[in-house]
Amino acid sequence: MAYIRFRLDLAIPKDVYDDIPSSTKLAIRDKIRQLKTYARKINEGSDNEEMTVTAKYHVCRHDEGLPCDAEIDV
Repeated sequence: MAYIRFRLDLAIPKDVYDDIPSSTKLAIRDKIRQLKTYARKINEGSDNEEMTVTAKYHVCRHDEGLPCDAEIDV
């Protein structure tokens, strides 16, 4: 079976992200959660199973010489 596979890696500056209205951030989160309900693991149950039902975010502090914060599920 063919899949449409999404991979997003977006690094938005924290001050820019903080300026996004809460309602917009919640709407984005809700849409991602909705898409996750349709997602399936590829080759589920096989030795080559791929975890393709994940959406996470974290605060990255690499440019400050610090470790990233823990990942949080969307």
